[in-house]
Amino acid sequence: MDTKTKLNLLTRNTQEVLTEKDLKNLLEGNEKLRHYIGFEISGKVHLGTGLMCMGKVADFLKAGVECNVFLADWHTYINNKLDGNWDHIIQVARDYFQEAMEASLECFGVKSGAVNFILASDLYKDTRHWQNLMEVSKNVTLSRVKRSVTIAGKKEGEAVDFATLIYPPLQVADIFTLGVNLAQAAIDQRKAHVVARAVAKKLTISPLLNKKGEKIAPVAIHHNFLLSLVKPSVWPVKRDMEKDIFATAFKMSKSKPNSAIFIHDSPEEIREKVDKAFCPPQVSFNPILNWTKYLVFWGQDEGEFRVVRAAKFGGNKTYYSYRQLEGDYKNGRLHPQDLKTAVADWLIVKLAPARRHFERDRAQEGLDFLEKISA
Repeated sequence: MDTKTKLNLLTRNTQEVLTEKDLKNLLEGNEKLRHYIGFEISGKVHLGTGLMCMGKVADFLKAGVECNVFLADWHTYINNKLDGNWDHIIQVARDYFQEAMEASLECFGVKSGAVNFILASDLYKDTRHWQNLMEVSKNVTLSRVKRSVTIAGKKEGEAVDFATLIYPPLQVADIFTLGVNLAQAAIDQRKAHVVARAVAKKLTISPLLNKKGEKIAPVAIHHNFLLSLVKPSVWPVKRDMEKDIFATAFKMSKSKPNSAIFIHDSPEEIREKVDKAFCPPQVSFNPILNWTKYLVFWGQDEGEFRVVRAAKFGGNKTYYSYRQLEGDYKNGRLHPQDLKTAVADWLIVKLAPARRHFERDRAQEGLDFLEKISA
């Protein structure tokens, strides 16, 4: 596979690459690409994690990247998810979350075992990690750490406990302990990646090195953001809204089931949630169009999407470009309900492998345990 093809796979359907020049240098230098994406262990896996994140992992695998999914149990504990119960966190990580990630990858034709799953508790047995944490911390100011707590879902300036202040440098240290040169996340994790790039060439214990032995900064790839299905808490939305407030206003919530579709939802649940979804007549900040663009068309203009409708409403139509679909919606030639029905149909087919995965005893038992402790 040539560099151009690999670059397209790595960067398509993304919001930002820090930086594309650095990524090209890695590809042109024939460097081994080692990737990671980390997750707190909390609640059921929705499409933002299952399809958006794992779909990009599938792209990376096609490009020959070594992919790692980091099960961040320590970060989960710091953020008091699953009530900060270590035993529950680790059991959910292994018995549910890993199963859910594998199920999600199956929706993209990826077989089990294609990615490495790494539990933070296992990685942190290496004393080098704590050395890396200290070295990262020595190269970042307290004020910058305070600004970076938004990666843990906190507001900048909010009073937080000291453990929360450890969260940003701990996440940065993960990159260097894992030895990954390609970090993936949503844009809400950008501050951690910017810190990682800023300190990379100052580190001496576990620096990232290229084939020439030169210190390099990790490349950060931020995939696109899927909007919540419910009407945002702030409406109408102002385009100059702060990014952190914007993300919170539109974020799917595992505690609000109607805001998201979970990868193992039944066809009936999928149809019901999509049918109730917020779908304003406008194009911008429209969750159903957002999902159509970034899931169905995978961030590209070209693709294929079939809308089934009665003849009196225009009859069936297949869209081969997102631009055409958006134009029809904007001009009233595609009704919101017809779009919803078509998106629900597509999701039901796309998520079929995940539903089959959760028919297996181990996966279902993991889901049952999560539901039990969350009740």
